[in-house]
Amino acid sequence: MAKRIIINAEKGSLYSPAVRVGNLIFTRGIIAKDENGNIPADIRSQARLCMESLKQLLEDAGTSIEHSVKILAFVLNLDDRAVFNEVYSEYFHADAPARSCVAVSDLGEGVLLEIECIACMPD
Repeated sequence: MAKRIIINAEKGSLYSPAVRVGNLIFTRGIIAKDENGNIPADIRSQARLCMESLKQLLEDAGTSIEHSVKILAFVLNLDDRAVFNEVYSEYFHADAPARSCVAVSDLGEGVLLEIECIACMPD
């Protein structure tokens, strides 16, 4: 089995923020919590906070958001997809990663969006 490297391990946690296996980084689901643990009320703020958290996590892993190859987004309401796409397009321009965006029935109290990412290490 390939060696797994845990990124930003959290003592006592049942999951890892990100795991590197070979040249790939797999992130956990990222929701929009600010430094105080608060979740913004609107989709635009949640999308921006999710993307910034993803960007930081990938940088901590030694790569960057530009090396994302697959994004999976869960939204509470598909009507929020247009606003999410606006924010998303600020981070991905040309050569955007593959992406799926699906509606789910519940993401937890106040959560409108959750994203996961698979990224690769730079050459």
